[in-house]
Amino acid sequence: MTEKQYLICDEDLPIVVPKRMMVFAGHPDDELISCGGTILKYQKLGCDIRVVVATTGLGGYAIKEHKETILDQRENELKRVSEVLKCEFIELGYSDLEITRKKISKITNLIRNHQPQVILIPHYTDFHRVHRNLSLICREAIYHCTTGKAYGGHERSWSPLGVYYYESPSCKFQYIEGSVFVVVDIENYWETKKEIFEHVYISQKEVLERVIDWAEDTAILRGNEINSKYGEAFIPETTYTPLRILLV
Repeated sequence: MTEKQYLICDEDLPIVVPKRMMVFAGHPDDELISCGGTILKYQKLGCDIRVVVATTGLGGYAIKEHKETILDQRENELKRVSEVLKCEFIELGYSDLEITRKKISKITNLIRNHQPQVILIPHYTDFHRVHRNLSLICREAIYHCTTGKAYGGHERSWSPLGVYYYESPSCKFQYIEGSVFVVVDIENYWETKKEIFEHVYISQKEVLERVIDWAEDTAILRGNEINSKYGEAFIPETTYTPLRILLV
């Protein structure tokens, strides 16, 4: 890796734009709720972003009669959101997210194949089982990518330059003891994020009727911490991946 030196003026805010970013979402819409502004921002800056959706989100219905049609709705919504966000969506299609070697192998090799420089994942203490298990699967996959050759890693080592946990309605960072987080300024992207959620993820309006309110309140809170109107917070994971790219 080559290193370059730059002198920064007081009013400058340097942004190191990763060439590739991978976002892991337990359900369709998690990526937008938790880090949609960051995706929009870095995509506009030229980052190639892939969103990996682990489950089909079949539990995302509020009325029992809607259960039979939710799968088609979710598939259509994913197609639309990928077009709006201009990101590639990779659907794993799991009906559950129990932790197995097969799932760990799958995600380990997704990371090796796509070589994301930055990875965004749920927090491992998330109250939602799917989010929590996805975090644990991703943590082990990152461990295998950075420290060994398990699951077919011959000549395919890869170490991301930054791994971050994102905030969610079922994992609010103010309740995580000793949390140290960075905040991405999404002032110019909040309205687009909200509009996409309201007009694309139509099937989730009733199920997640309070989520968009949480997202807005939290975005305002995080924005205040960096003298902006809106922000999204992330906790760096540095156990096996020293932080070399700072999200801003």
